[in-house]
Amino acid sequence: MKQQRLVGIIHELTMGGAERMMVNILNHFSSQGDEVHLIIVKNIGTLKALLDTNIVVHDLESSSVKKSIPTCLRTLYTIKPDTIFTGIGHVNIALAPFIPLMRRLLPKTRWISRETNIVSMENQRGKYPRLFNFLYRNVYHYYDVIIAQSEDMRNDLALHYPKAAKRACVINNPIDIEKVEALSKEAIDFTFDPKMVNLVSVGTLRKRKRQDLLLQTLVKLPQNYHLVIVGSGEEEASLKALTSKLDLENRVVFEGHKTNPYPYMKQANLFVLTSEHEGFPNVLLEANSLGTPVVAFACPGGITEIIEEGINGVSVPNGDISALAQTIQMVVDETFIESKVVESVKRRYSYEIIMKKYEKIFYA
Repeated sequence: MKQQRLVGIIHELTMGGAERMMVNILNHFSSQGDEVHLIIVKNIGTLKALLDTNIVVHDLESSSVKKSIPTCLRTLYTIKPDTIFTGIGHVNIALAPFIPLMRRLLPKTRWISRETNIVSMENQRGKYPRLFNFLYRNVYHYYDVIIAQSEDMRNDLALHYPKAAKRACVINNPIDIEKVEALSKEAIDFTFDPKMVNLVSVGTLRKRKRQDLLLQTLVKLPQNYHLVIVGSGEEEASLKALTSKLDLENRVVFEGHKTNPYPYMKQANLFVLTSEHEGFPNVLLEANSLGTPVVAFACPGGITEIIEEGINGVSVPNGDISALAQTIQMVVDETFIESKVVESVKRRYSYEIIMKKYEKIFYA
């Protein structure tokens, strides 16, 4: 297998699915003996500690992706990579208009992006939806390959951004089962009450994650159903206010951000996801890899690809909290076989299987 010079580009390395994937992918290719660089707009985030020490980090020391573009392009020209890999939507699209120019300077370099969300939906939530839609329609196809995490994501590109869709392929997210299992054994300063049915939610507290619907669902469940929310974000204050309003203070615990959320997933009876749309939620794979069944809204973004109904969990019509409450009780009352829950993820999304797909693209 040929060696290459690979550059990853990301905004920062705070805890998030896109950021974790960038670290995992770069670490993998570094372990293969490639010369790996990371260009980071702002060198912050707890995930920095997980980077392979052989990876060369270039800190642009910028306050925004837009302001960092000139320095980023100069850095790319200095490195002269074989492959450039961008790992999150707003970075992907910010760089796309400059690819034709950079092709003149770096004619042998391949440009690969990884899309992180259902683009048309995410754009509508952004500050400049018309601008972003224009860019996705007219310049995103400058990338050689666009990696979509799910069929839902590729179908959205085909419907709204057909030029880009012609460059798209689907590679699902991987799960390092052994690593997650090992981390799940670490001690935490929290005790689940075995007399209760313990639900857990892990994720950034922001609007599209719709943890408010999970709180409203809890109201419909018996008093012995308790919820642990692991994560932080802009919606934390409003979610805590809603908890108080719904008189759920004794049934909900906000644990805040945890670098290692896996002990919570392992010890809970059930993992619940209530997002209105996703990219391809790693948290479902992680919960399943620990033998924990999942219940999730069947929102766009790979949910129905991940969930094998009745084997590793159950999906629910998107936004239907009454159906969600009924399904949670049904799943808790049924017996899910832990080994089958783990196997459902292992045979489709193991780290080895997914990274071989990345190798086929990066080494093409």
